[in-house]
Amino acid sequence: MLCKVDELIQKKLQKDELIAHYASANFAAMLRYEDRDKLEQRVKNILSELEHIDNDHRFNFHVGIFRIGESVGENGKPIKRKDIDIDRDYNNACTARASLASNDDTAIAFFDEEMVKEQKWIDSVQERQKRAIENEEFLVYYQPKYDPRTDELRGAEALIRWKAPEEENMISPGRFIPIFEKNGFITEIDHYMLSHVAKDQKAWLDAGCKCVPISVNVSRAHFIESDLAEQIRDIVDSAGTPHELIEIELTESAFFDDKNAMISTIKKLKDYGFAVSMDDFGAGYSSLNSLKEMPLDVLKLDADFFRNDESDGRGKIVVAEAIKLAKNLNMRTVAEGVEVREQVEFLASEGCDMIQGYVYDKPMPKESFARKMA
Repeated sequence: MLCKVDELIQKKLQKDELIAHYASANFAAMLRYEDRDKLEQRVKNILSELEHIDNDHRFNFHVGIFRIGESVGENGKPIKRKDIDIDRDYNNACTARASLASNDDTAIAFFDEEMVKEQKWIDSVQERQKRAIENEEFLVYYQPKYDPRTDELRGAEALIRWKAPEEENMISPGRFIPIFEKNGFITEIDHYMLSHVAKDQKAWLDAGCKCVPISVNVSRAHFIESDLAEQIRDIVDSAGTPHELIEIELTESAFFDDKNAMISTIKKLKDYGFAVSMDDFGAGYSSLNSLKEMPLDVLKLDADFFRNDESDGRGKIVVAEAIKLAKNLNMRTVAEGVEVREQVEFLASEGCDMIQGYVYDKPMPKESFARKMA
């Protein structure tokens, strides 16, 4: 198939143009162009043939394009480029192609300065991440969870924010968490958050507060560590916090990794007295199988269940059955992302245990959450 792709593109090349197989299913091409629109149309024409290169299969292609400009001297004549950095230029094209990663269809992306800004941001985050931990620039925000029947505070989820001295505004998690997940720093963040939540809980207990359980996210990156449960236990114990006040929250995607390691860790955590929850239930495709095998305590229903369900009510049917299923498995349920009162009333009628969402509260600093508990 690679030979077929190469052969087809070769036939489309003009004099002095090149194509090379780089690695895997990646090809690099150098094409002459007059302007961007003509280049894009030419590439699209090639792609339309490539998509049907085989009668039995349909292939999709992602193309990233970096345009090498032509330098012109004072006399208006082109200057020969002797200093082309082919690695850099090809990497720029690859950066453009990588921006299409979430697109399942054939697509083209041109490299632009926004991609440069994005890469600079990634580099900046990675430069500052260690210092940010040491200087405690990461802040813990708490989003309360309420009983929909009584509106009583029943718990909270710990969420991270970044107050960097170089930035005017707080940095939202969406701008740095994906970077940490890629570079592995997310494991440091998990320990940091767990430690700070445990210390906050102990301080509130000592102040006489009636504390509620707080859930802390643990990344799937941790589950290659056989002693994860012991790490969590030791961090909480060092703060002197009762284990029942800490809930360990795992994203559904983590359940697709090493199943045996996951089950072993969950059982240990439960033996140590921690509750364990599955976040984003319904966001993936193997949830029911996971529920069958994982001894979980809490099921968090994904926010997408509660969006755009006015037409035929199918989402409500799924939510109602998920709540029944959880009850039959002796699990508590939390609905997250709830934004309107009608959803609260529906969830209360179906027996949902807790609700987390803007209909009650946005995530808040620890001082504000302490006042809520009081």
